[in-house]
Amino acid sequence: MKVKTSISIDNEIWMELKNLALQRGKDISSLLKDVIENELYLDLDKSLMKYSKQVNSNLDFDPIKPKSKVSDLVRSMRDDRENRIS
Repeated sequence: MKVKTSISIDNEIWMELKNLALQRGKDISSLLKDVIENELYLDLDKSLMKYSKQVNSNLDFDPIKPKSKVSDLVRSMRDDRENRIS
């Protein structure tokens, strides 16, 4: 369900908004809807999916197999960090 509303806005901002809508080939209502959705993070999952399709997700390196257990490596790194902090 849509809600019709009125807003008060400076004429200068209104003219910029109209120009932006014209540049993007949208009407003002659609442009304001997009701005509000972006501000409120509505449809974030759709936006992320759209973005992820634009990004090449192929790995540019070949994964390697660890020489020892990963848990041993993590433990060693954790202990090393603890010693540096202490």
